Amino acid sequence: MTKTLSTPRLLASLLGCLLLVACDRGPDRSTPEGTIAAARWAVSRGEARRIGDFLYADNVDMRRLMTRLGRFLGNVQALGTAIQIKFPTEVSTLKAQTEQAVKEGKSTSLLTQIAGQVRGNRRAKVSLANPSTGDARDAFDNALKSLFADPYGWLTESETRLTSTFLTDDSVALLWDEKPILPPIGMVMRRDSVDSKWYFSLPINLPGMGSFMPRTKEQFEIFGGIIKVFDQVVIDLRLDVESGKLSSLESVSRAAGEKTFIPAAMTVFAYAKLMESQKKEAIKK
Repeated sequence: MTKTLSTPRLLASLLGCLLLVACDRGPDRSTPEGTIAAARWAVSRGEARRIGDFLYADNVDMRRLMTRLGRFLGNVQALGTAIQIKFPTEVSTLKAQTEQAVKEGKSTSLLTQIAGQVRGNRRAKVSLANPSTGDARDAFDNALKSLFADPYGWLTESETRLTSTFLTDDSVALLWDEKPILPPIGMVMRRDSVDSKWYFSLPINLPGMGSFMPRTKEQFEIFGGIIKVFDQVVIDLRLDVESGKLSSLESVSRAAGEKTFIPAAMTVFAYAKLMESQKKEAIKK
């Protein structure tokens, strides 16, 4: 004989399902702070891939690209978890060094290292392909290792340190400890006019970044390929860490460069050639 749920039990089950669905959606994103909280929520659940859904996209192709980027961010989190399990002592030491560097006012962020290059700071310029020797090289290497060891550690600190200030009704500038991030360029969030949710906006206002962003279907496809190259490198690194093929955090950092350089260079070259070709075709028209 088939058992049936009583009405109260059935209602309770339905309510439970609804609560699970609601919880799975994460914090409400009708404010900038809500989207920041949603990013923390996703990472805390081991679902950094969801961050791709929080990145601003103004068309279908860009949304597809952000989803692809989200998968990459999820694999970066998986690599970080594997590193923390395999090399706990090195990770602990690196975190202590990072905290000390922050106290001394030194930059420990990979993004800051890159931004320093983009701004053309010749005194502390760091080349991504061949970082300079000395303090700049050490800073870059440590920033890269910090990224691998704890890619979203900064989000755990963001609850009290990451804030925003309105630029317009639909955009805000992000602040860290009440100071602009990456000045004078800045990082912003935007409110979408369709769903009224707030999204992180990629720093396309970086010098040269705007002209590099994809606009045609072919450009989006190759740009997606660039992300896929880095994504596969991260997946391979995680497998090498878990299998014991890479025996230290230093070896992970070194292997990342070796695995990335040739395929990334080839893909970027193909993308640049395509953009050049399409620009020439546009001029002819």
